[in-house]
Amino acid sequence: MSRQAAAEQLRTATAEIVEAYHAALTRLGSPLATREDAWQQCRYQARNIVAECAQSLETGRPVEVTGVGEYSRLLGAHRVTQQIPVSESVRAAEVLWEAMQDAVTRAAALAPGERHAVQQEISTAFRTATGMRLYQGIRGYEEAARPSGPAGRPESADRPERPERGSGEAPAPAADAESQALELLTLREREILEAVREGLTNRQISRRFEITEATVKRHLHNAYRKLGINSRVQALNKTFPGQS
Repeated sequence: MSRQAAAEQLRTATAEIVEAYHAALTRLGSPLATREDAWQQCRYQARNIVAECAQSLETGRPVEVTGVGEYSRLLGAHRVTQQIPVSESVRAAEVLWEAMQDAVTRAAALAPGERHAVQQEISTAFRTATGMRLYQGIRGYEEAARPSGPAGRPESADRPERPERGSGEAPAPAADAESQALELLTLREREILEAVREGLTNRQISRRFEITEATVKRHLHNAYRKLGINSRVQALNKTFPGQS
């Protein structure tokens, strides 16, 4: 019972933790706090990490959340577009842990006979949650930043020019057009399509990202238009071939 109380205390402190997290990142001048788009992503991640720590404490086992790895990889790739170095994400994990300390101490106090064990379990859960996200995020960042061609040259430098129409050569593969369409998707559109792949309804997606159902529908409509399709099934087949 004391562990459940400690877990609930940690959940209750989520808003306080996120506020302290944001204040600390702001003091450091981190673009993850000073840029609104980046902060919304960090805020979402922080809230989920705290929730996973509380759940792990309550159940006594590691938490596995579907889609977190893919989301983190996409987010890492997006950091390249945002021109935010991956080192900021590593520093942010350290800052978040510091921001959690007061809440962790209060939570552990509710389990006096297991105070040290509770603190240790929260620490382990935090390292697991952030470690996986950082690994996938760095992986996505490196993939997005890596030159496409050999010797650092862009892929286009090694690819022969497409023949003009009527030259008798075969047209470019349809996969090229699909790849270009996918590159047009925003991070939010990709996140929502990932949630669709998990089987979430529009209402559940709106709760996950703290947006309205109308906004979810708008993002889906925009994604469908860019991909040239008109249904969830077609979207999954095109975005996650062989996985839907």
